[in-house]
Amino acid sequence: MNRPLATSALALILGAGPALADVTPAEVWQSLQDSYEQMGYAVQVGSEDASDEAITLTDVVLTVDGEADAPDMVLTLPEIVLTAVGDGTVRSVVGGQMTLESSAVPEGDDEAVGFSMTMDAPGNETISSGTPEALTHDVTMPTLTMSGRALDDRNEVPLTATLTGVTGSQTVTTAADGASTQTFEGRADALEAQITASGPSIAATDAPETETAPDATDAPETSEAPDAPAATAETDDFQATITIADLTMQGDGTSPAGEVNFGSQPTQALQAGFGGKGSFAMGATSGSFTASTLTADGSRNDSEGSFQAASGTLAVGISKDGLSYEGGLTDMTTNLTATDMPFPIAYGAAENRFRLAMPIVASDQEQPFALTYVLDGLTLDDAIWQALDPEAALPRDPASLTIDLEGTALLTQNFMDPDFPQPVEPGPDGAAPMPLQPRSLTIKELALDAVGATADLSGALTFGEDPSQPLGKIEGTFGGINGLLDTLVAMGVVPQEQLMGPRMMMAMFARPVEGNPDQLQTEIEFREGGAIFANGQQIQ
Repeated sequence: MNRPLATSALALILGAGPALADVTPAEVWQSLQDSYEQMGYAVQVGSEDASDEAITLTDVVLTVDGEADAPDMVLTLPEIVLTAVGDGTVRSVVGGQMTLESSAVPEGDDEAVGFSMTMDAPGNETISSGTPEALTHDVTMPTLTMSGRALDDRNEVPLTATLTGVTGSQTVTTAADGASTQTFEGRADALEAQITASGPSIAATDAPETETAPDATDAPETSEAPDAPAATAETDDFQATITIADLTMQGDGTSPAGEVNFGSQPTQALQAGFGGKGSFAMGATSGSFTASTLTADGSRNDSEGSFQAASGTLAVGISKDGLSYEGGLTDMTTNLTATDMPFPIAYGAAENRFRLAMPIVASDQEQPFALTYVLDGLTLDDAIWQALDPEAALPRDPASLTIDLEGTALLTQNFMDPDFPQPVEPGPDGAAPMPLQPRSLTIKELALDAVGATADLSGALTFGEDPSQPLGKIEGTFGGINGLLDTLVAMGVVPQEQLMGPRMMMAMFARPVEGNPDQLQTEIEFREGGAIFANGQQIQ
């Protein structure tokens, strides 16, 4: 696996902590250089004008050279002015329009891909206070405007985004050996982003060429040669707008001592103690989009949509103990219409959240993983129900789905390495072992409630060298299944004669609960040698 763009970007963000850190302008600038150089960035300065009370730097360029398919990154700051305020603090201001460009040439391709971006932050300032060993940085940016585009000669994909009312505070503590820890928190009143994309239509590109009209000199003298059709540029277009209110963020990070480089040696950096976590919270969120694409028959397919949510969260963490990624939305609604759709699609949910946690540093010891997904209070628009169930035979109560799993696994290769996964020799069965091998799985909850039927499963399994032969037990209950099947037959969705197969499967894997024939229960047991028992009866 090639190290993605996010790896270098994360190193840049987390490495920015100690940058503006100390009590005099000279010490702040030295800290700035040391911080980025330790992270693997080359620092170049066009000119420097220094005194005891202030330092002015112009054309400051931070560069990191990518490896393999990883991107090169160049951040340019036209001017940095660091001034001693007189009360033991240092005021730092970035002047002019900043630029960030990231590019890489994928293997087997001749053209670079990536993006370029400009950033404007008028009125920005950072006040650093404290001691060299324990510094606090208070940041203020009335507005931060970002404008970028993809490095693509065929397609235009400009993006603009504006953050307003940005404030933040960061504390950096540095140990005697150079290791540092940092905490941060910040907020913004609002974020507004727009994207407008256009480019040659694939349908137009793949269309057969039209024969040109015969040359006038070859036409019969008695008739005038027709004009050749004028060439027209057929494009696909996309526009979107996103608005988010009341953004907040907080987190912490650690940087180990020494010349460890997360950008080029992520695994070694993690093993040395590099890590961090951050969480974001959002208030009311809304967005809309329009799109127009050319179809194969020459017509256009126009679509538009919108979404809203009352609130949202996102959290990311990375350390030698693993990678975690989670988020969610509350009270969300979505609407979508398109020329080629028979009816509009609209749905909503009270909650939609997820969580993924997994190991990323190889070890001969088992490491934990987890996966959670919750979709609660799902409702469909009447237009969808009218198309699926015009007679209203099915219950239309809000549906829900819950998946909550955790377990342990053996990771045999470092996940963050650029060449993950590495080829390995096939095992005795002729198949190459997977780099992530499960050792245990706990089904904390696997539940579904929809159209009058319910399912609820839980259990625990352990795995040896052969994951296809687990040991353990899964138990579950089901409700409303027979009633749902009868309703589907009445609706004409399932022919009566085709119900025998499903009912036989139900009889094999489940048994009715005493006194409630529409409530079923099951117990699936996995035993030594690959044997499987359902409710005490061997089925394999």
